[in-house]
Amino acid sequence: MGFLDKLKGDSGPRRYEIAGHIVVCSHCGGEEFDERSALLNTAGMTFLDIDWANRQAVLLVCAVCGRIEWFLDPE
Repeated sequence: MGFLDKLKGDSGPRRYEIAGHIVVCSHCGGEEFDERSALLNTAGMTFLDIDWANRQAVLLVCAVCGRIEWFLDPE
């Protein structure tokens, strides 16, 4: 299995496993999330107008309370 593994369903909220552990919301204990992504912008890349080259993080949004859990692939 890879760094981020989807464990249930084809669409909508699902369970995730990251680095061998089931992801659980640190606020409400929920186990189903929607997946999103975000760029981790840096001042240098923005100055050069190449924000697209920044690293990207995986965001998991809790389906129960909406808390956002951020994960960065350790590469």
